[in-house]
Amino acid sequence: MTDFLHFFNALRKYAFLQRALVSAVVVGIICSLIGVFILLRRMVFLGQGIAHSAFAGAALGLLLGIDPLLTILLFSVFSAISIGYVEEKKLVESEVMIGVIFSFFMALAILFIGMMEVYSTDVISILFGNILIITQERLILFLIFSAMILLLLFMIKKELFFMTFDIELAEVSGVPVRFLTYLFLVMVSVTISVSLRAIGAILVFAMIITPAAAAYQWTYHLNRMMILSVFFGVFSAVFGLYLSYTFDLPSGSTIVSAVTAIFVISFLFSPKRMASKRTIQECPYCKDYLLEGEECQRPECIAAGILHRHIDHEISIDKKHLPKKKPTKHDH
Repeated sequence: MTDFLHFFNALRKYAFLQRALVSAVVVGIICSLIGVFILLRRMVFLGQGIAHSAFAGAALGLLLGIDPLLTILLFSVFSAISIGYVEEKKLVESEVMIGVIFSFFMALAILFIGMMEVYSTDVISILFGNILIITQERLILFLIFSAMILLLLFMIKKELFFMTFDIELAEVSGVPVRFLTYLFLVMVSVTISVSLRAIGAILVFAMIITPAAAAYQWTYHLNRMMILSVFFGVFSAVFGLYLSYTFDLPSGSTIVSAVTAIFVISFLFSPKRMASKRTIQECPYCKDYLLEGEECQRPECIAAGILHRHIDHEISIDKKHLPKKKPTKHDH
């Protein structure tokens, strides 16, 4: 309790700690939201590839003596678009391309660092993150970029969900799939770029994936998953900041350790794992209980109008939720 009081008293007194708290909250929000769509679209290693290309950009910026944010954005956007192009044209598997980019840009980063005449502590800061040293100017830029990302994300949320579920049907329905795919990749790259100073190139990947993965243990509903992911991300970022300041530990490590603990708890106590052994079919979008071979009939289902399938899960059920009679099959 004394440590908490000391932390809150320090928040009132020190501007650097206030900036760190704002940055932690914003990192928790944007990384968690972007992570939901990365997880659902099965692009988990995309963040890791972009993060390491961004680190190479940071190293180049430090080598040239210019603002690293410019080169970070350039490298991360380039790698994201390259991955998107290769995946679109089916030139090679996306995992292969991400592996190549990961290796190449890490080699570039090491080369740029080796060419520096004077060792810079900024390299360690960008690699491992230090949310406590964010300046006022960087915080303002961080907030501007974050606001743009959040605005764009909520503008295209429905289309992203549609594409995540069935990209071919989305394209036939008139959704600009190609444009939105590249826009999403750019959003991911910008999110990673602006978060590097806070949690570092190595740990930003975990902050994007882990809150969303923890939220996925509790629900299939998109909006609930986004809310839970943001809650886990913000809580872990703030709690990690508290641990970092109180015990003089690296901020990136404490933040990611906190969110990893949340994931472990979510995994162990997930309703999916605590369920009975009876396997039924459950719609992941409307949470309706269905028997083998039945289809979703609820008119308020979020996937209404989209052809969707049901997947098997081991869950506990209540008899009163089972339909009294088998509904007529139909496609929707």
